[in-house]
Amino acid sequence: MQHSIKDILSLLLVLIVVVAVLWFFLSLVRIVVFIPVSFWGAVLLILGTIIVIILALDHFLNFL
Repeated sequence: MQHSIKDILSLLLVLIVVVAVLWFFLSLVRIVVFIPVSFWGAVLLILGTIIVIILALDHFLNFL
């Protein structure tokens, strides 16, 4: 399955726009949650969140 340069650049542009919008929105929101977890628990939580986001993007974009 080959993708043209135009397809890859358009996907990259969409991802950059989505990241910029999320960055802007999340920079305005100030939510602080204190959860007493160990260091490795926090690492696993962050990695799990990143994996869920990547899988959701892969599902909805069906291109990655």
